[in-house]
Amino acid sequence: MSILINIKNLNLSFGEKIIFKDAELTITKGDKIGLIGLNGQGKSTLFNILMEKTSPDISTPPCIYDKSNIGFEICLIPQELNIKDYADLSIENFYLSFYPDLYEAQKKLNLDYADEAALQKFEDLGGWEIQNSYLSYLKSFGFNELNKDISLLSGGERKKIALSIGLSSRAEMILWDEPTNHLDIESIERFEDELNTCQKTYMIISHDRYLLNHTTDSIFHISRGEIEAFKGTYLNYLEYLDEKEKELAKNLDKLQNKHRRELAWMRQGIKARRTRSKKRVEGFNDIKENIADIKSRVKRKVNLELQHSGRKSKILCEVENGSFSYDDKEIFRDISFSICKKEKIALIGKNGVGKSTLINIIREKEKLSGGKQKNAENLKLIVFDQHRESLDPSKTPMEVLKDGSDFVTLGDGRKKHINSYLQDFLFSKDQVHRPISTLSGGEKNRLQLAIFMKESADLWVFDEPTNDLDIETIELLEKELKSYEAAVIIIGHDRAFLDNVCDSTWLIHDNKLEIFEGGYTQIAPYLHALEQQDTERKGDEQEKSTKKKEVTRPKKLSFKDKKILESIMDDIEKNESLLESIMNKINNHDFSKNDEESLKKFNDLNFQKDQLEEEIKDQYETWEKLNSMNHSC
Repeated sequence: MSILINIKNLNLSFGEKIIFKDAELTITKGDKIGLIGLNGQGKSTLFNILMEKTSPDISTPPCIYDKSNIGFEICLIPQELNIKDYADLSIENFYLSFYPDLYEAQKKLNLDYADEAALQKFEDLGGWEIQNSYLSYLKSFGFNELNKDISLLSGGERKKIALSIGLSSRAEMILWDEPTNHLDIESIERFEDELNTCQKTYMIISHDRYLLNHTTDSIFHISRGEIEAFKGTYLNYLEYLDEKEKELAKNLDKLQNKHRRELAWMRQGIKARRTRSKKRVEGFNDIKENIADIKSRVKRKVNLELQHSGRKSKILCEVENGSFSYDDKEIFRDISFSICKKEKIALIGKNGVGKSTLINIIREKEKLSGGKQKNAENLKLIVFDQHRESLDPSKTPMEVLKDGSDFVTLGDGRKKHINSYLQDFLFSKDQVHRPISTLSGGEKNRLQLAIFMKESADLWVFDEPTNDLDIETIELLEKELKSYEAAVIIIGHDRAFLDNVCDSTWLIHDNKLEIFEGGYTQIAPYLHALEQQDTERKGDEQEKSTKKKEVTRPKKLSFKDKKILESIMDDIEKNESLLESIMNKINNHDFSKNDEESLKKFNDLNFQKDQLEEEIKDQYETWEKLNSMNHSC
């Protein structure tokens, strides 16, 4: 396939916020690309750069934006149509807003339909063909009332106009920005069918995961100022990310093991190490820093991917430089945070790190040892914990909720009939009059949620809310919490639930509170790095403790063992050199060739790498054991 667009050295910043840093991308003819990334990370900005509406920063080397030919056209279909500037256009000819030359010719024809020059220009520019195609697409989307005032159209109707403009465009490449917002399922499926049969190159920004998975064959992911290109569907990309995270865990584990081996090796002294291993001596000091660097790099990645909302809502609770100790045991040190109206927070951390204590501080049931705290006046906070209230099995759901009235007063002041309210929690009309004893466990959980959530509060705290809940009830709770007007804190370990509900994550670790914007998935690599670092630290401590306790007399080396010890370092160095060579080949592999031979070569290299790594690991363990015996003799 021929290359349509090639961009290199793309740099762009808005103030201190880096959007792109030495980014690059290549688009070939026929590509169907899904563009993903967190809000505020540059998706729409990239579209504007491709349209040459936004200019990259001046950089060294300079940005290169190379198109395949001078006449190459790109059409951007934005989220919202520009109705205001084209108030003179009707539904029937609103496509002209995307064609300035046709628009000018049409205006002249409106003044004088006999203007032969304007008519000729309209025909030469393909105006009639574009118009017929546009109207045909409108009709296919069920849009027949062309005489309606366009300013009075619904969001879905306007979106159908936008889709028809994009599908009828003669541009070689179409940029779609959230094309399915406000659309009904039937229209979305129609749009998917059109994309799957069209021969054009296109790029889509969408939060519709189903659409991305069924209409794209490549994924561009904007992250940390870079554009990562992946060949495959959205689902393939998710699987790739999962494997990538596993690989990170594997690499950290290897680094930890290497540190342990090198530490033992360094302790043997210069004589044992020999002068030819100077490179290893120099490299040892970097290993421990590498573990910390991976941790900080992952954290930087998380922070770079975050979009701060700039929320100016009412602050419910604010703590500045807070500390808290219990019986001389430090729980928190120098923590600062604020909770705003409507904020959805995931509170995570290992058992016993102080999650419940933090909630009690917020509730002012515990007083800070140091620092400042300020709560909103008359702050109402309700905690829904794992010890849920018991239900009288002889009563019906209607009787439990009925408190002298057939209506439930909701948190926002609205009143709703009990039947209707319980239906929101998936109870049928028959079930509301049945004894609770006849309800299933999931139904009882939903009833408890219904009782709890009819209360009003400024701040809700849910402690492990998904425990013992079925999928149906979890999905219901997700929906309710996402639409809540009040602030919510969720203590839990259900990663999907936290991702779907929360817009920020609070992590308690090492007596500190670290705050990130985004759900659990955003900080998962950072959590894993912390875990690996803790494991590495504990390993060091255990090794020191073990060496102090060693009292057993080691065995003497046999003649065979001595021979192995004399040659094993040479063998390790040869294998490590070979491993380095294989790694270079893997890193420089040409992924543009997706043929069977190229794939087999790549897989063979990975197999050799895994085999060598395992062999080196075994050699180190042998050396460590024999060298320890030799040193003790």
